[in-house]
Amino acid sequence: MKFKKIFIAMGAAMLALPTFAQYEKYEGKVDFTDDETRWAIAYIGDEELSDTAKTVSGYVTMMQMHYNGENWADMRENWKWLITNAPIATVSIYARGAVMLGNLIKAETDVTKQKEYFAELMDLFDTRLKYLKYLNATVAEGKRGRATEGDVLIAKANYYHIYGYGIAGDDYTHNTIYDMYAKGIAKINEEGGREVKGAYIQYFFSESYELYKVDNDYFREQFLNDYLSSREVCDKMLQLAKEETDRDKAQQIVDEYDRPLAVIEQVFAESGAANREQLIAMYTPKVEENKTNLNYLRSAMNVLSNNECDDTDVYYTAAKYAYDIEPTYESAIGMAQYSKKEGQMDEMLTYYNKALELCQTDKTRGRICMNIASSLINGKQYTGAQVYLDRATEYDSDLAGQAYMKKAAVYTALGQYSEALACCTDAAEADITVSGAATRLSDKIKSVQANAAANAKAQAAYDAYIAQQKAEEDFWGKK
Repeated sequence: MKFKKIFIAMGAAMLALPTFAQYEKYEGKVDFTDDETRWAIAYIGDEELSDTAKTVSGYVTMMQMHYNGENWADMRENWKWLITNAPIATVSIYARGAVMLGNLIKAETDVTKQKEYFAELMDLFDTRLKYLKYLNATVAEGKRGRATEGDVLIAKANYYHIYGYGIAGDDYTHNTIYDMYAKGIAKINEEGGREVKGAYIQYFFSESYELYKVDNDYFREQFLNDYLSSREVCDKMLQLAKEETDRDKAQQIVDEYDRPLAVIEQVFAESGAANREQLIAMYTPKVEENKTNLNYLRSAMNVLSNNECDDTDVYYTAAKYAYDIEPTYESAIGMAQYSKKEGQMDEMLTYYNKALELCQTDKTRGRICMNIASSLINGKQYTGAQVYLDRATEYDSDLAGQAYMKKAAVYTALGQYSEALACCTDAAEADITVSGAATRLSDKIKSVQANAAANAKAQAAYDAYIAQQKAEEDFWGKK
């Protein structure tokens, strides 16, 4: 406690110094990354920078000491001085301040004090947003501590989600939490963020599910789109593992996003939101209402195709309207599938080739081939599906893991379980991002294989019994 009092006494002499409004004149003149002056930029006046730096640095040191010792109440005294008087001294004011306030809320039994800490917690994120560009300037490029606006917004949503219950009052609702997560994720996507935490994506989708449960009809379409976007974000993050040359680091990325993705898939499957009849009923009038709205038609086609409804009249109608407005590879695929339904195989191939022409990159062509393969698998055209899976990997070798996964599904449908299991192994080896999914699929295949073997054994016993009965009847019939 002695050192804490000394630093507070030193800080008291600084309270008359100019505030943040005067920092602007130092922009471009102060080296924000220099160890000697990085503390000083938080509280610049006419005095020597080194003197200011020493005072602010003292408070930071004491805050860090109390943080390490988990002395949250003492830390809060130093922290409050820093966030009030030196808000851009160091990013640890915010990262460690949030941890401190969370622990104070958990340990406190007085609701009034909890609300005080919670208000400070929410203000902490708002203050970080206010001074974000200055805080980022104190951290070297690529180093931990830099943040985007989206990073701060979604972190605020997470702390609100965890600590707001019973404290935030009537505002603490699934709607509020959902909106906060959605705003953070949208901002990260807008800024090109690559490191939104898998847990945050999972929490966002869980809140979407809560809203869906309250009103199935009203929120169904948004829930379907949230599912697709959440899955897309996880898939995008998992792709980072492919860029990582260190196998251990690649596995860490997989561990971060594979499990949330699995939970999202499970929740969505259990929700029943993808009920075929209900999707058809919901989209049929909406497609007609939006038949000149290309963006809506593409969104509807995306939802329908991702929920095994790409063989329905409403999907074909959306594809036709979209293709008439502006041919795209998505609508061309829809037209191809409609031609297949009508038995017009030449037209089907024409539209599929058109789809491949309309995309600009081999990666997109690879994805188109994967989509075509999926469509053919749904139609039980397994030979054609295998052809397009091979073409997909020719266009984009990064699709090898996913192609093996689909081949495993094909072999399972054909009852060729050994080949299916081998494909699961090949998928995990080819692409670490699908290793978790490959393991889960392998377990399911083994279960199907065991059931098939049991059924085959039972059928063989039954056939033997019938044969024996027939033989006895024939024997006695001759007597």
